[in-house]
Amino acid sequence: MTPGPTAPATMPPRPEGLNARGAIMANWALNLLEQAAQLYGGSRSEEGQEILTAVLKLRKRFGSASHDLTQQEVKLAGARATPIQTPTPQQSGAWQDMVKQRLAGMGGGGAAPATPAAAA
Repeated sequence: MTPGPTAPATMPPRPEGLNARGAIMANWALNLLEQAAQLYGGSRSEEGQEILTAVLKLRKRFGSASHDLTQQEVKLAGARATPIQTPTPQQSGAWQDMVKQRLAGMGGGGAAPATPAAAA
């Protein structure tokens, strides 16, 4: 056996799972960009036109997918989401107080007047 280079390959093989995940994420991003273009007024606005031009170019490369979220997209979003923390009792009380203050400030209820004279 002749000695030769024992270094690893310069380009590691690309797992097919990562390719599939990338395609799902790219299509999801393109769907969101299309929705953003609609909010800008679609092709009637300069911003909407620029977004749609980019989306059309990228759709040629990455293909088209359903505009509804697929199960795979929902799973990817869930995996990337920040976990929700349960508030402590101290945080819960502070939250309730803040909500009461905001509602009272907006005239939507909240704390009742202290005396009947204050209500008049």
